Amino acid sequence: MRSIDYKDWAEYIFAINNEIKIENDFTLELASGDCKLAYYLKEYFPKIILSDISNEMLLIPEFKHDLKVCCDMTIPPFKYKFPFILSAFDSINYLLNEVQLNKFFGAIFNLLTDEGIFTFDASLENNSIKNERRLNRKGKFNGIKYQQKSKYDNTDKIHYNYFRIILDNGQIIEEMHKQRVYKFFDYFSIIENNGLFVENCYDSFSFDDADENCDRVQFVVKKRN
Repeated sequence: MRSIDYKDWAEYIFAINNEIKIENDFTLELASGDCKLAYYLKEYFPKIILSDISNEMLLIPEFKHDLKVCCDMTIPPFKYKFPFILSAFDSINYLLNEVQLNKFFGAIFNLLTDEGIFTFDASLENNSIKNERRLNRKGKFNGIKYQQKSKYDNTDKIHYNYFRIILDNGQIIEEMHKQRVYKFFDYFSIIENNGLFVENCYDSFSFDDADENCDRVQFVVKKRN
């Protein structure tokens, strides 16, 4: 995602929201991570609430914002109903089974206003196949050495990313990220099972209709009334 212009991305997300007026209402971002996107989203959504399961990510000092909540996106603690909810960075792929996915969309149903919109992006299998080798890399940045190893398990549909970081003081940090690569049409059925429906599905960063051959897709979801 390094090649994405975050300002353009925020503008794209705002364009998805053009049906409803939310200037004076709260917006919710789930899985905000280090808030790089939120820095630009705030221009369009002044009352945005940022949330992530990692408190350390939310506390990264580059973006100071009063409305930050540390929580699991499958069990968000909010009682408020939002007219606009978003999740980016293919965060949904970190939900590793359909039980978690159903729990997540059940929570979305409870959080949305009747006319509200939820939008999220998802990585599909083509993206993993194309980028598996490219993501095997190492380098140095600001005195920090890093190494990434990428592997896509075509049988279990899990994409693994292993990270090894050596700080300038010699400290070594190792992490493994796992993402589930769901089939394109699986999202539609699970969304429908939770009282929601897909109003639009785009090839990511465009308004062209998506299909199962896309690398990444952008879903626009509403409540079924």
